[in-house]
Amino acid sequence: MPIRFEMRPTGGGGSGGAYYRFSKSGMVELVAGDELQIVPSTPSPVKREILIKGESPFSIRWDGSNNVLPVFEDAIYFDSSDGGISLFATSSTTQTIEIWVRQETAVDYELGQEIGEIDDMPMPDLLVRPFGATANQQIFAAPAIANSADWQDNAKYNAFARAAAVLHQFDIFYPGQMYNFTINSPDSWHLGAGEVIKVFLCPREIVAMTFSHMAVYQWEFFGGNNVHNLINWVKSHSEVATVDSLGGGFSIIPTMSRQLLFFDTLPDDEPDRHLCYCTYATNLANPKEGGEFNIVGVDLPEYW
Repeated sequence: MPIRFEMRPTGGGGSGGAYYRFSKSGMVELVAGDELQIVPSTPSPVKREILIKGESPFSIRWDGSNNVLPVFEDAIYFDSSDGGISLFATSSTTQTIEIWVRQETAVDYELGQEIGEIDDMPMPDLLVRPFGATANQQIFAAPAIANSADWQDNAKYNAFARAAAVLHQFDIFYPGQMYNFTINSPDSWHLGAGEVIKVFLCPREIVAMTFSHMAVYQWEFFGGNNVHNLINWVKSHSEVATVDSLGGGFSIIPTMSRQLLFFDTLPDDEPDRHLCYCTYATNLANPKEGGEFNIVGVDLPEYW
């Protein structure tokens, strides 16, 4: 049965109600058998409400009193007579208790570790993988379908597969977290002097619409110009960053929709920039941080 202390009206309604405009919360670890101050006193009397929640039964004692009060579930204390009394707690087991304080003046004291600082949702290891085929392994069409199709249809499917090969997707990430990456290449010609690698973070729906373009307007993409136009359309709907040296870094924040990544490089003439095929290696020292992309090949879309 929970212990309730002097229940009084709170909030803005009711005669004689307390008006609590300020609040703070925290978490405190009780070590088995040790008494610990969990709420400090205030320099001057102040009306405040204290809510305490524990994992298992524990006891509290108000400063200046020898009476120990058991707390079995949640406990609320309204400090309204001589407001500002410090509160101590003792537990027979080691546990973490949560404390909330509301009072009529600013709460300018600490309550252990703030609840907002507790990692309620542990950050997962980042997982990045190719969206479609890898740079050196094409995903072939089902043999029965490919064998019965004409060469034009198989050519269009190959274009789909090669387009997907330049994309990387974030399979596991923490929404809103900024991740740091580097991009490198064993071949220095992949980034000439004065040129940059462009990094694009693309919404998934834009890529889906790109494939729809290729399926619906299939005959429009046998020439190079419209392929360029389509790729530039994708780029115009993407966030972009630049890297001016091999081994250089960039930072991005993937979201639930903006999580497809691709790169292009030289030459600086926009219509003729090459799309990059990359491998990805996780940062083994800290897999939650990011990793490195490595350019293993480039491709001109007009040859798709």
